[in-house]
Amino acid sequence: MSQELCVSKFIVVANSLCLDFVNTQIIQGGELVDLLENFSDFACWLVAVQVLDPGEVKGVIKSWGNTSEGQHTFERALAFRLVLRRMVQQIVGGQGAPPEAMEEINKLLHYRIHSRELVQEQGRFITRTHTTFEEAVHLLTPIAEAASDLLVQADFSLIKKCENPECILYFYDTSKNRVRRWCSMSLCGNRMKAAAFYRRRRGSTTAN
Repeated sequence: MSQELCVSKFIVVANSLCLDFVNTQIIQGGELVDLLENFSDFACWLVAVQVLDPGEVKGVIKSWGNTSEGQHTFERALAFRLVLRRMVQQIVGGQGAPPEAMEEINKLLHYRIHSRELVQEQGRFITRTHTTFEEAVHLLTPIAEAASDLLVQADFSLIKKCENPECILYFYDTSKNRVRRWCSMSLCGNRMKAAAFYRRRRGSTTAN
């Protein structure tokens, strides 16, 4: 599978990297489908959410794609995704975040992947942040950072599940009036509106 095709299969609609990671499991044809089948898929997802540049992903896959370190990181990624899914489910259900979520997030936050450099441009000093993934597990840290930001900064009432009962995608509602209902109009919104229209029309025809 080409890199472009690999990246394009992911659904990036959540307004949160953490939620988009949870959304790498979808319902398709009534069946649960995992969009992450291996380490290479995970690396391609990191391109889709702009954690990795397209030019970086080949090096990442070459370094860890067929190694025990890469496999261990992939398995840890899936385990972390399960923790995050349970966390989001509880938040949406009004129960708050479970303690184990904070524990797993903190474990990954302990890895230092950012460094700062002082540079001078056009007569003024600025700092630049560089991100370095020296070990495969470091690839999980940006997800943990996004999860931490969600817990610290988000209005929990705006973390929502798509209202399509056959969809399991989540999103953070940043719409103007905070009335977003669907993961996306193209995936679920138009479909559910069409179904509702059909039911109303059928009911009206039956009544007559």
